[in-house]
Amino acid sequence: RGAGAVMDPHAEHHDHEAELPEEEKVRRAGHVVLDAVVAADVGGDDPDKAQAAMELVFEHLLEIDAIELLLDEETEELELDISPLIGGVMLVVRRLVAELAARDGVDEETVVMSVRAALDAAAG
Repeated sequence: RGAGAVMDPHAEHHDHEAELPEEEKVRRAGHVVLDAVVAADVGGDDPDKAQAAMELVFEHLLEIDAIELLLDEETEELELDISPLIGGVMLVVRRLVAELAARDGVDEETVVMSVRAALDAAAG
């Protein structure tokens, strides 16, 4: 992998024959979410480098089956399962909220309200 590539230091080579337990998919997805945060800064002002870093993050999500596209053969409908990804995002967000609350000496609800206000302000 090229210089500046974002890697999950906790990920082992994934064999698509062996299904990871759900908890492991969630844990690894949490690491990949953090990789995505780092990847957003990897490219600096170079959009091609930033795009390549984000594509690598997406590849990792597919490798660990945090995102799966399934075909229901009876109905011939595609189903997108992102529950491990959402679980990983929740692990990261809950941990960050807890860390901010502890750092600032406030309860977690105060941190969540502050983030909501910042989201609303950013939306215009």
